[in-house]
Amino acid sequence: MSPEPAVSQQLPRGRPRDPAFEERVFEAAVSLYAHGGLDSLSMGAIARRARVGKASLYMRWPDKVELLRDALEARIVLDTDLDTGDFRADLRRLAGQMLDMLATEAGLAFMRRIVDATARPDVPLRPEGGNPIVLAARQLVHNAVDRGDLPEDASPTVVMDMLFGAAMMHASVTPPLLRSQERAGRERYLDQLTESVIAGASRRAASVTESDPDARIG
Repeated sequence: MSPEPAVSQQLPRGRPRDPAFEERVFEAAVSLYAHGGLDSLSMGAIARRARVGKASLYMRWPDKVELLRDALEARIVLDTDLDTGDFRADLRRLAGQMLDMLATEAGLAFMRRIVDATARPDVPLRPEGGNPIVLAARQLVHNAVDRGDLPEDASPTVVMDMLFGAAMMHASVTPPLLRSQERAGRERYLDQLTESVIAGASRRAASVTESDPDARIG
């Protein structure tokens, strides 16, 4: 009797895996959320925008919130390796990348998440363990204090409120018609913002109040 022929490995049937699947899904989710908010977001809407099957989404994510959290984490990209030892330059670079991010569709989603996380605390939109860029920025201030670049009572929360708050306000109130003009004056704005934040942070507090701003972690 002749030996049985070897059984060749069969490839799974159906369409091959799309290497751009996750990219398309995340882009769709962030875009829908940025322009329509959480109520306009659904697994069906994401599937249609990304041109994928809804069932394939449920194979990866249990619901739209989990998908959105992963999408925001992937699309809101900020460098958390901030500290080079030059606090002024590091602070300026952080402000610059914040402004660059806020000028994108992901930046609009970033702003919307801040509002939704406050208005709808039952929906887990915040990153687990705290926002990585906020935690890294706070450490940047702590390191500056340790080096003597800032006084011992400099508050990381106040410093970050000044920097992030100014960046978000600057980005949100600039109308589309003036964005090219804003971009042209960006370097000067960053210089002024950095100097203002450092000047404010370098002033020693007159007294310690009972309400410690550093009791909260972003």
